[in-house]
Parts: sequence; structure tokens; C-alpha cells
Amino acid sequence: MSSSRALRWIPIALLLAAALASRPALADPLPAEPPAAAADADRPWAAGVSKAEQEAATKLFDEATDLLKEAFFKRAVDLYREALTHWDHPAIHFNLAKALMNLDDPAAAYTELEASMRFGGAPLTDDQREQVNRYTKLLYETELAELVIETDEPGAKVTLDGVDLFVGPGKWSGVVRPETTKTLSATKTGFQTQQLQPKLIKGQVNTIQIEMVPLELVTRYVHEFDTWIPWAVLGSGVAILAGGGVMTWQTKKSFDDYDSGVAACNAAAPLSLTTDAGVLVDLSGQVGTCAPTSSLTSKKSQGQTFQTISTIAYAVGGATVATGIVLFIVNRERPITTDEPAPDDSPAAAAPVSVVPYFGPDQAGLTATFGF
Repeated sequence: MSSSRALRWIPIALLLAAALASRPALADPLPAEPPAAAADADRPWAAGVSKAEQEAATKLFDEATDLLKEAFFKRAVDLYREALTHWDHPAIHFNLAKALMNLDDPAAAYTELEASMRFGGAPLTDDQREQVNRYTKLLYETELAELVIETDEPGAKVTLDGVDLFVGPGKWSGVVRPETTKTLSATKTGFQTQQLQPKLIKGQVNTIQIEMVPLELVTRYVHEFDTWIPWAVLGSGVAILAGGGVMTWQTKKSFDDYDSGVAACNAAAPLSLTTDAGVLVDLSGQVGTCAPTSSLTSKKSQGQTFQTISTIAYAVGGATVATGIVLFIVNRERPITTDEPAPDDSPAAAAPVSVVPYFGPDQAGLTATFGF
């Protein structure tokens, strides 16, 4: 137990010590019962409880009381609770409350003290009833807060720190320890989950009204960035691929022009040669018989340049198209819930993208700029 928590328990411990100073034992025995033949009206706590059940409860009660006297509080609590399954007797609740106070569980102790007064204080003694009144008052004012939870929503499941309380419409009330009360939640299909971390005031009634909000009122569908961006990237990729196609056509045209020029040159400049055997051979129209001009060789060089550009364009265009497809997947519409409605056409985050292809004599590529 922390030092601050121990200090808070000093008033209760002093009160308990003062109450016990005039008593021979820490735990009280079961009060004397009227004869078994007495009418249930005289013993409402025994109504409907068989003699065998009463005897079983009494045996467990005595064992628990011995453990309580020896300060085995946890085991005593277990036996008292088992005894209550046989007989819901006020005196068992009273001693159980004492054991729980020694285990630093004021909320449970308070509940058991109130249960011990279910029949107006009977069959407790006057001294026991006076102890109950003092303990409940001190616990309520110094350690506990009264919590009331309400909801009018049918089917809303309400939990407190993971423990189910009720399903609406309904109401729950009880005492809790503010320091250990963490999360109040309410859930229902089709409604926004409500999660609260209430700040509770000790010694007062703290009322919480839970309002359930339909999801359609707080749900909007958004994209990671503007919907035009994937289209722009995909379109840029297609344009680059189309440019690669144009370069391929230009490549073929340049090479065809070169081949045609060489053939024409050969035809226009017939040559012949005499072999070693003295045979005259006509070489007119054959490749290699013409010395290409600079204008003709430039067509071949131009075709090679176009071929390089088209290869790069296909690679860059394909990568850009793939990027556009990925952006389409990433930018799929998704629902989000907010506390306040937002415009449906506003993206979750603006991320401008600029995609610009470039070509040069020796290189070609694609530049992309993303804004965050």
C-alpha cells in the first residue's frame, strides 16, 4: 500500500481500533437466533433457508471468523462469501466488511455494510449497528464517491472498467473509489462508442448521463490526399509511355531513312573491280560501295538517340503508371469518426503532387514533387 493511501486509512483504522478496544475479538459471532420453530416473520433473513443451509453457513462463518482473528483476511473473505451462498445473513455481511476494510477495499466494504442493514439493522446488536453507521459515513466522506450512470438508448451496453453494468435503457448506481475508477464506456452497433474517464468527487453523488450518437452523424469518408493526384500520376505515366511510342516510331523512321539513303547512294555510284583472276565484277547497288555523307550518317545517329530515349521512356512511364496504381490503392475512401462533422469534400490531408517528365541529349527521366 502506498504511503498516501495508508495515510487516508488512518482515520478509519483509528475508528476501528476504538470500536474494538471495548470488544474481546476482532470479529463478531453470529447473533443468537430465536428458536427454529419461530415464524419466518420474526426472522426474515432466514425465510426460505433450510436448517441444513443455515448449519453450512454457520460452519463456514465460524471458520472465517477464526481466520479473521488471525489476520488471514483474504482467506476469511473467501469463506464469508461462500457462507453467503448458503445463507444471506446480515452478520456475515458485517464481518465480511471488516475483512474487506483490512484488504484496503473500501468500496466493497461499504457495499457489505449496507447489506448488513437490509432488515433495518436486525439481527445485529446495537453496538454493531452503531459501528455500521460510523463506518459507512466515514468511508463515504473520505474514500468513496457515489456514481449514478444513466442512458435512455435501447440496447446500449454500459461497462465500468471492463465490468458489465447494464444494457440500456437503464440506470446503475453504486459507490466507487475515485482513484481506481478509470474508464466508463457504452457501445451499440451503429452508434459511436462513448468512452469517458470521469472525475469523481468523494462524498458526493456523481451523475453521468450517456448520450449515444448514430455513426452516420459523426462519420465522414475521406482520402489520404486529393483524388486527382493518382489520376495525374497515372496520366503522366501514360503520357510518357505514349512519348516512348513516338520515339520508337522516330527511331524506325530514322533508321529507314538511313537505309534508303545508303541504298540510293550505292545505286547512284556504281563501282566495279577486277579480281586477281582478271574478272571484272559489277558492285553497283551493293551495300558498302557508297561512302555515306555526314547528312546521311546523322540519320543513323539520330535513330540511335531516339532508340535510347524510347527505352528510358518505357521504363520511366511503366514505373509512373505503377506508382499511380499504388496511389489509387492507398487513396481508397475510408470512414473516420469525429466529434464534430466536417465537410465531406475535404481530404483528410492535402498532399499536392507535381509530376514532370524531362528529356535531354544524354538522359531522360521523371521528377515528382510531394507537398505535406
